[in-house]
Amino acid sequence: MKLSTLLLGISLLAAVPAHAGTEGEAPAAPFVTLNPEVTISDGVIRLGDIFLGAGDKADRTVAYSPRPGKRAEFDARWLYRVARAHGLEWRPGSKSDRLVVVRESHVVPLGDIKSMLHEGLLEQGADPDSRAVLSNRDLTLHVPVDSADRVGVHAVNLDAGTGRFSAVVAWGDGDDERSRITGRLEHMIDVPVLISRKMSGDVIRETDIKWLELPQKRLSRNAIVDPARLIGMAVRRTVSAGKPVADNDVRRPLLVGKGDRVTMVLATPQMQITAVGRAIEEGGEGDTISIANTQTNKVVEGVVTGPGQVRIDAPVNLAMR
Repeated sequence: MKLSTLLLGISLLAAVPAHAGTEGEAPAAPFVTLNPEVTISDGVIRLGDIFLGAGDKADRTVAYSPRPGKRAEFDARWLYRVARAHGLEWRPGSKSDRLVVVRESHVVPLGDIKSMLHEGLLEQGADPDSRAVLSNRDLTLHVPVDSADRVGVHAVNLDAGTGRFSAVVAWGDGDDERSRITGRLEHMIDVPVLISRKMSGDVIRETDIKWLELPQKRLSRNAIVDPARLIGMAVRRTVSAGKPVADNDVRRPLLVGKGDRVTMVLATPQMQITAVGRAIEEGGEGDTISIANTQTNKVVEGVVTGPGQVRIDAPVNLAMR
């Protein structure tokens, strides 16, 4: 029978007005309507998921559901064939009629996957200070809602030479319910970084620092990893927040500016001589700078000991005169 003839016959039947049933007639078929969008948690689609009014046929399986977290669409032709095959009095109102099926899922937190993976990698001899970096950094794993508590990482394999690894994330009971993951290990190190941006001349306090775990291989050779080398230092140039600070980004706070008037002190066990000088260079505590004696114009080198204070070491005491 041609489909056009079948559709015509159905149209004619639909045009016949309904009459009240007389005694002895079979009860009228239930009124069937399409459920255009349905969310299910099972692995199969049943007739009752698609049609309202399916009656005792509602539990019949008609198709597999999409994978967890996915959706599937079924067009009017498919819906009509299903209704006809199961004896339901339903036909599409138009070609645009369709069914959308959404499969419920549980999204496994990426942190949970990495935690289970880390345990497996440690058993394979991985460095405890290493971190697993997945090849698919945007991995989103949807599992059936009834399998949320049965997720595990298995078959962990680590190449100690390259740091590359592979593993299988499995859930539920079926062998096909699994996903392969790959990646590499990175050695991590805790690095002190600034909480907020600092401008040139700002002095770094202990409260300005937080810790950030970073891959060691991404750090430059002059990156500061000891907070003692940051605290009390002045910023030489603007330093952004949350980024490693390099040695050349900081310096001792300036105690003497270029051109400043300073007191030069020469101390020996027998005496102490002071003189006034002019700083030719700027410097912080402990820095050696050049100073010109304002009376003799002789230039000596001294060590900055405090604001406007420079220590002159013998035998350059002649410059003090």
